[in-house]
Amino acid sequence: MAAVTQGQPGLESRIAGDERFFLIASAIMALVVVAGFLTLLLRGISTFTAPWPVHVHAVLFMGWVAFFMMQVWFATTERVHLHKRFGWIAAVYMPVLLIAGALILFRMMRNAAVPPFWTYAYFMVMNLMSLLAFAALAIAAIAWRKRTQWHRRLMFCAMAALVITPVNRLMPDAVLAQYMSLGSALAILLFPLSGMAADWRRDRRIHSAWFWGLGALILTGLTTELVGRMQLAGSLVTLITAGSPGAQIDPFVQHLPTR
Repeated sequence: MAAVTQGQPGLESRIAGDERFFLIASAIMALVVVAGFLTLLLRGISTFTAPWPVHVHAVLFMGWVAFFMMQVWFATTERVHLHKRFGWIAAVYMPVLLIAGALILFRMMRNAAVPPFWTYAYFMVMNLMSLLAFAALAIAAIAWRKRTQWHRRLMFCAMAALVITPVNRLMPDAVLAQYMSLGSALAILLFPLSGMAADWRRDRRIHSAWFWGLGALILTGLTTELVGRMQLAGSLVTLITAGSPGAQIDPFVQHLPTR
């Protein structure tokens, strides 16, 4: 390392700055997830008496957040050997996470349990697109695991795709009622944008991986806004909710509480 840094003044400080950004930014992301969950508890929207599938879903996703933070900690505190040793767990964990996310979404739709701020069509597309963006970015990150700068940035953006749900929980009801998840989709862009700003401040250049991650999140948001209002989405909602209480709900109408 000394031989390298002699030829490249300031390299060690730039590396340290990179590690510090990912550790702090990932911790903020994890705090957003926890804050979103606590908000539901404090408002009485979510309780520990919820049906067991809800608990399984919560444990799996909170477990992923803990695993993500553990991996970030290993990678940014000179414990790369542990990061690599436990990294294979992601390959097993991810499919379980995706299946659980889709199943709990369909369960909510069939049980007519979609929060009133969203139409069923929009809610379905928003959640499916966030899962798809997460999967695509995480798979790309794993495929590029030997190229550290690509790997860490793509995985960071993959995690940001999942954070839209906790951000939804933190949004004011009035914003959700007016714009559904548009505000949250814009808010999660702050994560890759902060990474781009950190790169620029540290190196006076922005790593290409950020543009791919940011583009994927923007595409996810645009798809939600467009497809979530199309008849195609409504038809899929009808197919999923057939023969259930959810079939009685108009897929394109918000069911906001009356005052």
